[in-house]
Amino acid sequence: MLLGLDVRDQIRDIFSKEFKEPVTVRVFSQTIGCETCQTVESLIKELVDVVGEDRIRFHLHTPVLEKEIAQKYNVDRVPTIVIEGDKDYGIRYVGLPAGLEFSTLIQGILQVSKREPKLSPKTLELLKQIDTPIDIMVFVTTSCGYCPSAATMAWNFALASDHITAKVVDASENPDLAERFQVVGVPKVVINEGVVEFVGAQPENAFLGYLLAAHDKIKKAKEGSQGS
Repeated sequence: MLLGLDVRDQIRDIFSKEFKEPVTVRVFSQTIGCETCQTVESLIKELVDVVGEDRIRFHLHTPVLEKEIAQKYNVDRVPTIVIEGDKDYGIRYVGLPAGLEFSTLIQGILQVSKREPKLSPKTLELLKQIDTPIDIMVFVTTSCGYCPSAATMAWNFALASDHITAKVVDASENPDLAERFQVVGVPKVVINEGVVEFVGAQPENAFLGYLLAAHDKIKKAKEGSQGS
């Protein structure tokens, strides 16, 4: 049993107060060559047992055997967790959400159940400017105290805009990605593979500023390539 009795009681309590609409959780996993896949499967199954199948609909996928589904969800690593509501909001967790990151998973599920982001009206208005694909990667570790707030902030932006996707990546489980994007401290946020990046859990308005800056850079680069 991965979830202790006290944790189960806390989960039941928070879900009874905050959970709204059914959520689908998809786990992309494989039995060979993945150290944490089985644990992720067990963790989600236990969570479903605690809160009920009527709240969380669990689907298990094997990318090697279900290539079309993996491509549909743009999944190229295992384990990957997808959290969906009425649609796919582009919310992903790559790795095992253990330690402090378990709270990230819970908050992500709860927010998706509400079908609306936890962002200010001003932020939501400014996000309407974004009309080109923005991909956020948040590198985290399970012992980082600031990582959950950065991760859930990114997920809220994905929930707010059809043009934004947000992937939370466990840096220790994905060392090749951590090395590629020079992750020396977490949380590290990388937007569109390095168009804009920053370190630390930023407040909402600052995070929004980075997103809008990335959007402007992408638009100008696109315009420049079209003009040449």
